[in-house]
Amino acid sequence: MARPRHPMREVVKKKWIESGGKIKTKELAEEAGVPESSIRKWKSQDDWKAELGKKKRGGQPGNKNATGHGAPLRNKNAETHGAYSTVHLDDLPPEERAYIESITLNTQENMLRELQLLIAKENDLKRKIKALEQENEEALHVDKVVEMLVPKQEDKKKQKQRSNIEELKTAMKTVVKASPFDRTLRLEAELNKIHGRIIKLLDSIKSYELDRRRIELEEKKYRLAKQKLKGVFNIDPETGEIDDTKDDGTEEI
Repeated sequence: MARPRHPMREVVKKKWIESGGKIKTKELAEEAGVPESSIRKWKSQDDWKAELGKKKRGGQPGNKNATGHGAPLRNKNAETHGAYSTVHLDDLPPEERAYIESITLNTQENMLRELQLLIAKENDLKRKIKALEQENEEALHVDKVVEMLVPKQEDKKKQKQRSNIEELKTAMKTVVKASPFDRTLRLEAELNKIHGRIIKLLDSIKSYELDRRRIELEEKKYRLAKQKLKGVFNIDPETGEIDDTKDDGTEEI
């Protein structure tokens, strides 16, 4: 018949694992009331070290990453490229926040605001193009600087100890420059885009205004027809003419 397991065998094993293997076998032996040799035997037979190497799900013993209430509100610890990060109004620069908060549901007002911004952008591009046209044709502007980095030359022993990017040096630098003519072409291409957007927006504003006037005219016709049908007219006391800007306030039966 097999000998029953000591009741303290699993208890001391759990306590040793929770301590990260730091508690001494002598202390465990005193707690279990058995010789220290028994603790070493249990440790070998039950392979305590293998159990110690298995990490449980969630926070590990001694882990303080979630101390308090976790990461601070609106932290960006998990952010990579930022394409899907949440943007809060109170995190924006004051000028940008003020502009966004000033946007209303008034279609006419929003179209006017957009038109003003496009005209400002158009004028800015025109000023830049004019400045480039006055420059010397042989002048060059830096467009891009490309650097190729390589590890610094040092003995292998030191090279193994250092792996930071700060230990790199520039092996080759390429500077891409553009003439005033090239830059002017790019600015003119952008100017044409902005001008096209302005024309399209002006067409939208014109259509919106025509629709608004048509609706107002239809409403006046409706009010006048309603007054004629009832035989009750609203007379303007100053001009003596029929006032078709408001209803007579009577209800249809």
